[in-house]
Amino acid sequence: MKTKIVIPVLLFVLAVSQLRSQTITFGFVKNCMTFNRSATTDDLSKKQFFGIERSAKNTANPMMEGAFLYSNEKERDANKGQIDVLSLINDKKQIVEITFTTGSKNDYSKNYNDLVKQMTSFFNNEKAFKSARYKGEVLKFTKDKVYYYVFTDNKIPKIVIANYKIDEEYF
Repeated sequence: MKTKIVIPVLLFVLAVSQLRSQTITFGFVKNCMTFNRSATTDDLSKKQFFGIERSAKNTANPMMEGAFLYSNEKERDANKGQIDVLSLINDKKQIVEITFTTGSKNDYSKNYNDLVKQMTSFFNNEKAFKSARYKGEVLKFTKDKVYYYVFTDNKIPKIVIANYKIDEEYF
């Protein structure tokens, strides 16, 4: 009798924890250029992302220096896997960089692959170009004067969203 009660409760707990998983949604990717700092923080907090650093230093791309860093892990350890979001809002220029690091604890490849699939079906003007900085191909989409870039940096997938064309200065 107790087993009949415990098993459904465990299944419910697992289902709820999956629904609240710390992933990036397509809605965030699509709409993040409309957010100000407080809206970005609120949206990511709902997804259980934490503000880690108000002005990030030593970022992989110098354009992102000073960005606000959010992570889905309070204790940051890239070996275990994490999703980091760098959000730079300067006057009218805005860039968001999302990094999907897969490790021994967390595998974010499914979240990344789902986002790219949704981006491919939703956004316009799919183009690709070579990046000297990242030594590979960058897939670029546009929609309503917003630029979306998909690429890998040392085998780590990234999505970058900007409200202006950053092809030359970022890549």
